[in-house]
Amino acid sequence: RVDRAGEMRRDYYDIDDFLAREHAVTVEFASGAATVGPEVIGPKAKKDSNGRADVPKEYIAPVPLWWLDGEFANDVWICERPAAFKDDVFALLKAEDGAKITNLRTTCESYFGFARATLDALERQAGDDDEGVIELKEKISDALERRWREVLVDSIGRVGDDDKTERLLSREERRIWDAGRMAQAEYERWRYGRSGRVVATKAVLDNKRQKRG
Repeated sequence: RVDRAGEMRRDYYDIDDFLAREHAVTVEFASGAATVGPEVIGPKAKKDSNGRADVPKEYIAPVPLWWLDGEFANDVWICERPAAFKDDVFALLKAEDGAKITNLRTTCESYFGFARATLDALERQAGDDDEGVIELKEKISDALERRWREVLVDSIGRVGDDDKTERLLSREERRIWDAGRMAQAEYERWRYGRSGRVVATKAVLDNKRQKRG
């Protein structure tokens, strides 16, 4: 994929970016679209005398977000905010302890990647100074901050609820979660490892404290 400057995007081979753009957005085909009737409408797409099935003017349908990366974006208009970014989802995240219990994995597997890609598409469509785009960007930023503070950071160092917490996480959050757990494990090995010298020292000190007591 190329950006507007014609250069290859750095996330072209990023599997998370690819999966995020597989999620659908609802668009309106302002002037219709040629030949893609079967993909958009399905088996009910009407064919002309040449066997070609077009999408009619002003037709509304969901399409994968990656369809909007190229010239096709000039022929469609995102006409509805994805369900993952509805106000009720943001309200749940803002509620007391809401960020800790909201299951973003079931809301959207690639929640924040999909959010970034959707904002990119909306900015190309309406401009980055559009009030609706600015509002959505602020809500997504707030949601990420809450999840980071109340779920990811708070969970580091705690034990016993790993599976419960991980089941709530989106794809991107799980990468952060895994990185944090790996870093914690490395720190514990460094702290109590080093050929057992630190562990032995701790045991000696504990024994001395017990004798003093």
